[in-house]
Amino acid sequence: MRRFYGGSILTMNSAQPRVESINVEGEQIVLCGDLAATRAAAPLAEEVDLAGACLLPGFIDAHHHFSEGALLTSGVNLHWPAVETVGDILDRVGEQTRRTPAGEWILAEGYDERRLRERRAPTLDELDAVAPQHPVLLVQFSYHEVVVNTRAHAVLQLPLERADPPGGEIDLNRSGRPTGRMIENASAPFYMGAIRSHLERDESAYHDCLARYQQRLFRTGITRVYDPAVSPLMERMLRHAAERGSLHLPVLMMPSSAEGMFMPPRDRLGGARTGDSNGLLRTGPLKIFMDGGIRLALSMPFGTALRVGLAGLRRSLARRNFDSLRLAGMTPVHFDLASRCIRSGILFYSEDEARSLVNAAVQSGMSLAVHAEGNVAIDRSLRVLPPTRADRPAGVAPNRIEHFFLPDPDAIPRAAGMGIAAAVQPTIAEWTGGQLLDSGVIGRHLFVPLRSMLDAGMLLAGSSDAPVVDFDPLRGIRAAVQRKTEDGERLGDGQEITIREALEMYTVHAARSGGLEHETGTIETGKRADLVVLNADPTTLPTNQLERLSVQRTVCGGVDVYVAR
Repeated sequence: MRRFYGGSILTMNSAQPRVESINVEGEQIVLCGDLAATRAAAPLAEEVDLAGACLLPGFIDAHHHFSEGALLTSGVNLHWPAVETVGDILDRVGEQTRRTPAGEWILAEGYDERRLRERRAPTLDELDAVAPQHPVLLVQFSYHEVVVNTRAHAVLQLPLERADPPGGEIDLNRSGRPTGRMIENASAPFYMGAIRSHLERDESAYHDCLARYQQRLFRTGITRVYDPAVSPLMERMLRHAAERGSLHLPVLMMPSSAEGMFMPPRDRLGGARTGDSNGLLRTGPLKIFMDGGIRLALSMPFGTALRVGLAGLRRSLARRNFDSLRLAGMTPVHFDLASRCIRSGILFYSEDEARSLVNAAVQSGMSLAVHAEGNVAIDRSLRVLPPTRADRPAGVAPNRIEHFFLPDPDAIPRAAGMGIAAAVQPTIAEWTGGQLLDSGVIGRHLFVPLRSMLDAGMLLAGSSDAPVVDFDPLRGIRAAVQRKTEDGERLGDGQEITIREALEMYTVHAARSGGLEHETGTIETGKRADLVVLNADPTTLPTNQLERLSVQRTVCGGVDVYVAR
């Protein structure tokens, strides 16, 4: 048995917000209270003196592509500033071919056209020139697009020129020839084919990647993740890791289709139900994609769109930087004269198709987690999800909307009234805030509106969407509280929340969003001993000093999995 004492202990339990000491035995917290009581109950316990540090429940990342991220981030790193040009990407791919036997896939991840000097992705012809004997998969930072080469088509026996699949687009150049860019569902066969090939060739290497990736999470205080698109293949890999004893991090798995995460997941119905558990692995809600990533389904009235465009133009002129306007011009839009709106993005389902899938999931004992970024997708999700808490299967976690980036104002009280949880990513607001300010969107449309959602009574679960962005919960907490861009400019939209509210998002509210409040999310007697020690009490720091916070220790299931040296 161990006893923690000697610092601030924030339980995140409203009935007992702070205690002096806790006793931990095995995986469980067995007593919380004053120091005299915990010592009297276990006088021989090993004592851990916090020395003025702060103990909290371990952080939960409620939307983290853990199983696939472990593999893809072990490939070629294409994140800025590691690469700044298309030439840098091609050089890195070429170097990898010299270390990889001919015929094996080259996996590379993280390129972002917006940050590259050329403002474009590499092309199929350029990849063919540096990797003529290797199938290549370049995964965009959003994970909703890839670039592939001719060899990738040949390995998967897919013709180079073919029709767009439903919910996807094959990018063509001006002469009508494929550029190698595969958008949304068009990426599925390449994405799944590359991953399957890697895992079939050397599963043990994947388990090594998973163990290293897991340790990176522990260093940031994460003690549980919700994996928001787990195919049958990746579920098998996680179960093998648990059986081998190399997985120590509890994972809530959201089932997705074997054909690709954007595909309708009807093949996952009739099996495990939401809430089914086996050790560290638990089945979560069924994952459905309502709209795209960068091509999120968004609608704006003509007048609003005009005001947004003028605001963006004024800001660009003042800053003498037109990158955001140029990038906005690359997003396909169409004019809907009937509704007097400008629309953009991809919707994967009609309302009837979505309702049919949702009803089938509910009848199978599943709750739903719906990817919906734009206001059109959010509205459609609210139209098809069960309208009340009583309409979901008994005993399962809340239905969720993942992201909830750009809602219409009326969507927020509607979601709150339906008991829907939102998995939000505050770091996205920091990361893309500068571009959205430059484009004129912020100030004229809600974006990740944390304050408005909390005030309406919505349950918000803090998350990262890693590996899309940095998974450090402390960065997410800072972003939620400060609402600044990467350059330090305030968004100025009034959507800041308090430090306490931000901590709740990554602990108690994240637990509730996964139906796990009986097990984790607070420091209480009988709950799992998932804990994090910070160098200072966040609630006592001014908001402009949150950068001082760091993780000193992470405890997962009663075991020290990270201790700072």
